[in-house]
Parts: sequence; structure tokens; C-alpha cells
Amino acid sequence: MTHDKVAILVKRLSQECDKIAYPILQPYKLTLVQYKIIKYLYLHSADSIRQIDIERFYCLTNPTVTGILKNLERDGWIVRRANPKDGRSKIISLTAKAMEYKEAMYGAGDQIETELTAPLSPEEKQQLLILLNKLLSKEND
Repeated sequence: MTHDKVAILVKRLSQECDKIAYPILQPYKLTLVQYKIIKYLYLHSADSIRQIDIERFYCLTNPTVTGILKNLERDGWIVRRANPKDGRSKIISLTAKAMEYKEAMYGAGDQIETELTAPLSPEEKQQLLILLNKLLSKEND
């Protein structure tokens, strides 16, 4: 069944991404959203990421991110420590365990992307990236 509504297709694509990611991330006992937060932490300064930064970047609520971080901390992927610049917030850092798996995590991301976009030619994938970024650019205006 095909759809002509962008919102429906984007949601279905998100669900497809979850299905593809599950077996790839399962050996690490990570969900896709946990993986995304770990990847965000790999890509940003280790001494400055606060929970609010993650909430804003992924458009997630405080309770949602709190639960995700609690589980990542419980499972040894992150640590939260007092923010020396603001006593009301905590700095989130990756643990040695997370750093040990950094290469594997990047490989997992590449594998998810490859499987998700397999039906597309390189040109179609590039066009899709352009269009998705165009749709998202309005949130930065």
C-alpha cells in the first residue's frame, strides 16, 4: 500500500529504521534511541554535554531523556556528574565501556544506514538527504 502523506511515510520509515536497528544493536543491549544518544556523545565535547542539550537536539521531553540516561548509566555506558558551572545540571560523559565500543557503534550506524537506504541509488540517497534537510531547516529559522 502506498501513501501520499509525508507524515505517514516519515513515521513508517522511522518504524522501519527501528526494525532494522534492533538486531544490529541487540548484541550491545541498546535500543535505537539509546544508540543515538551514545553517538551524540561521541560526536560532542565530553565535558560539556548536559541533559538539556540531548533533549533539544532530539526534540525529546525531560522525563523521556531522564529514563534513557538512567538506563544507560545503569548499564555502564555513561556517567552523570555535577556540572561545575551550574549546580542544577549534570554533565554526561561516556564510560570506558562506551569508548571501547566506539568503532563498533560507528559500524552499527553505517550498517543501519546502508540497510535502510539499500533500495536507493547513490543519487536518490543524496536527493533524499537534501529534501529531508530542507524540511528540517524550517526548525532552525
